Amino acid sequence: MKKKIAIVAGGDSGEYGISIKSGCVVSSTIDPEKYDAFLIQVKGKDWFFEVDGKRFAIDKNNFSLTTDSETVHFDAVFCAIHGTPGENGKLPAYFEMLNIPCTSSDSITSALTFNKNFCNRVVASWGVNVANSLQFYNDGSAKPENILASLKLPLFVKPNCGGSSVGMSKVNKPEELDEAIKIAFREDTQILIEEFVPGRELTCGVMQHQNKMIVFPVVEVISKKEFFDYEAKYNPALSQEIIPAPITTNLEIKIKETSAFLYKKLNCKGVVRFDYIYSDKSRKLFFLEVNTVPGLTRESIVPKMAREMGITLQELFTMLIEDAIWRKEGD
Repeated sequence: MKKKIAIVAGGDSGEYGISIKSGCVVSSTIDPEKYDAFLIQVKGKDWFFEVDGKRFAIDKNNFSLTTDSETVHFDAVFCAIHGTPGENGKLPAYFEMLNIPCTSSDSITSALTFNKNFCNRVVASWGVNVANSLQFYNDGSAKPENILASLKLPLFVKPNCGGSSVGMSKVNKPEELDEAIKIAFREDTQILIEEFVPGRELTCGVMQHQNKMIVFPVVEVISKKEFFDYEAKYNPALSQEIIPAPITTNLEIKIKETSAFLYKKLNCKGVVRFDYIYSDKSRKLFFLEVNTVPGLTRESIVPKMAREMGITLQELFTMLIEDAIWRKEGD
């Protein structure tokens, strides 16, 4: 008997559109011989399944769906929500309370990794390099003169909790800082200001399938803009992704080992992507962030990594669903 899979997409952040696109790809690609897929759109309090132009609301008491023809109780959830409430731990906590298997990391890991400042502090405590940074709340304390007394230009100013570089700015001159702070605070009540580390941007995906860890090939990202911003991430003409990355064997091993180490230490689940900067000057690898719900469109980096390993998109999605169910059965 085929399992009923809810694919949750949308959310309440600037990544809504990308999440819907990811959800549609998952819905149209997962194995129809094994699964019945239901694309559940989430936007604020509106959670619904739409078919033939008609919407059917999700019963949030037990995350069930009643259509004109059936009532569906889901065997597992495939989380495709980038940002809140999928990537920051809110939805994972809800599914944990309902005892429904979910493809993403648990609520504690999701909440920690979504907060860039907290995640950086934890990662640094394990001996992994991170950029010098300051974190601020929207209480008027983010004064440019105080920031510049502690951090060196250039700087990145970004929402502390967010993804896809939404609300992120690169500051090269002191007079640009105030506006960058305002832009970041439009997206979040907390911001992170980091020193720019010049170097090569490298990324590595990791997933687990029934206790077997899979580390994907390292990818180098080269942006044609000043940095890999939202536009460059989703416009193929503005960036180049080289897979496998043209790096030394020693650096490749370092990145893969660091990614596997952080995956275990952070207690990640499902597929995640670790982003780094490698400084040619200092010959050090710097952790940037971890994406616990990475993009899953055909143009996204993780599907490209999987294809490089000979794993089709359908096989990748099957592995993630199987692992979520297997983990729950083992609890």
